[in-house]
Formats: sequence, C-alpha cells, structure tokens
Amino acid sequence: MESTPLVLRLLVVEDRCAPGVAGWDLFRPVRAADRVSCALRVTAYFSSPLPVAETLAGILGAGERALSGIPFTRGTVRQDRPGELSRAGHTLTWDQPGFPVPWPGQSADAYRFVCEPPRATGTDDIRCQYGTVFALTLPPAAYFRMPR
Repeated sequence: MESTPLVLRLLVVEDRCAPGVAGWDLFRPVRAADRVSCALRVTAYFSSPLPVAETLAGILGAGERALSGIPFTRGTVRQDRPGELSRAGHTLTWDQPGFPVPWPGQSADAYRFVCEPPRATGTDDIRCQYGTVFALTLPPAAYFRMPR
C-alpha cells in the first residue's frame, strides 16, 4: 500500500493445516473431500500520520488509479459494518471508539504463527506509539491439499 498514507508496522502470517472433517447429509455421514488441507492467512497492521477520514480517502483514491493493486475504490467497496471495508476477500478494519482492532493471538490450530518484526508485542503498542491501528486481512491462500 505504498501509494497510501499507511505505514506497515506489523505483519502476521498464520499457516494452518487441518484434517478433512466428515459432515452429515441429513441422516448419513459424508466423507470429507480432503484428508489434509493447508492454507496461509496474512494480516498486515498499519498506522497513519493522517486522521482516519483522510487516510481512508487516500486508500480509496489510490485504489482508483490505473493498474493499482489496491482492491478498495469508492464505487466497489462494501462497508458492511462501521470501521470495516471489504472487497474480494480483502478486509480493512480500523480502531473505532470502544472497539479497537484486536491482536489475533496464536490459535491452537495454527501450524506456524510468524510476526515481523519478531519482537512486536501487538496492536496495543502500535496504538500507543502511532495512534489508530488499521488491519488488512487478505483472503486465505490454500497451498496444499491431499485428496481422499
């Protein structure tokens, strides 16, 4: 997001591998399509030197430029909830009064959980040093599956 006012402060990569889980189709069990599937989930945490409204205007403006890799534009973005923009599986959230952006924390089913910089302690430190926290979550990227 180099053409926006956002400054990257923390990058979190979660690598999850899960066994296929069988479900039920009314009264009979259904076998899972995969024995194992693995996916990466990436969340980037940013701050901005500008107020939230100006930062969002800068993001949406940058998304409208030709050949921009930013999925958010004024005409195509969905704002389902206050403090959130989403489009094409990308979700941008930011601190709201009483609802700060949470630190993801390592989940029990994460195979690997990597933070860059490794000494980062979470969104509270970003918020204290730089103000509002913006979090961009990319759609999960499946990279491995073992069919049944």
